[in-house]
Amino acid sequence: MKTLTIPTICIITMLSQGLAQQATDLKPTLPDTGKLSDGKPAGEGWLSMIDTLDDWNAEPEYWKLEAGILKGASTGGKHHHAYTKKSYTDFELHAVIKMTGKGANSGVCIRLNATNPDNAPGYQVDMGPGYWGCLWEERRSGMVQKFPKELANKLVKANDWNHYYIIAKGHHIQAWLNGVKTIDVVHDKGFAEGTIGFQLCHGKKETIVDVKTLLIKSLGR
Repeated sequence: MKTLTIPTICIITMLSQGLAQQATDLKPTLPDTGKLSDGKPAGEGWLSMIDTLDDWNAEPEYWKLEAGILKGASTGGKHHHAYTKKSYTDFELHAVIKMTGKGANSGVCIRLNATNPDNAPGYQVDMGPGYWGCLWEERRSGMVQKFPKELANKLVKANDWNHYYIIAKGHHIQAWLNGVKTIDVVHDKGFAEGTIGFQLCHGKKETIVDVKTLLIKSLGR
């Protein structure tokens, strides 16, 4: 049996975690299925998830739907997650979202297994100072894949609309922030199924979230 050297082991580990796939040169690599034209995706099979809140678990004092835009606002305290009643396994997802507020922190949540709005284990395609472009697993592994803050700052449109395109297939999670891939990781410990949603963060953080596009397309394994 061939013995692997330490450098070889490190390279294999990086590839298995997807770290080598991050676009540290900030080169746009968005596939055609991840592109939006006038807010509309390429191809068929896409479903809008914010035409109504009937299919959501959302605290009305923190979340509302106005003129087709999902709006959330909190001054802190507990977490306030809004999440779908339906669970999803493998999918592609478009989220066009604007976040404002002093110390604001949120995330596009996928594969949530929530017990209530404050307790929602699962992934966050993260948003916030030092968190944009990262993959976080709430209540479980914590930071799954970090994207450099100094690079994220060049991608994010502060207090404006930002686009996340996400692919979740098996335990392989990929995400592009404004066209640049920031997440590419295989995380075997994570949930393979769960709901879709958004977070208003806990603590002393004012978080205001507006979501004007949330589209999903299921993928067969």
